[in-house]
Amino acid sequence: MSSIKSNFIAKDFARRVKQRRKTLMLPMTQLAKKLGVSEPEYTQIESGTRPPSRKLLTQISIELRTSEKWLVEGGY
Repeated sequence: MSSIKSNFIAKDFARRVKQRRKTLMLPMTQLAKKLGVSEPEYTQIESGTRPPSRKLLTQISIELRTSEKWLVEGGY
């Protein structure tokens, strides 16, 4: 059950990251560069197959001009 829940959370996180990036009209390649990660690494984060580190989560929220809480939990 735990892995199902964590997979669901990861996919929701990835969906919110992608949605916010597109809202800001920020190309994936540009965001990856700003974050200091490779495009393949960023693609894994945005597809939900690789969770970001705590530090990277903070950087993503800054670049996407949103809160870490919203990225992780959703709502508002």
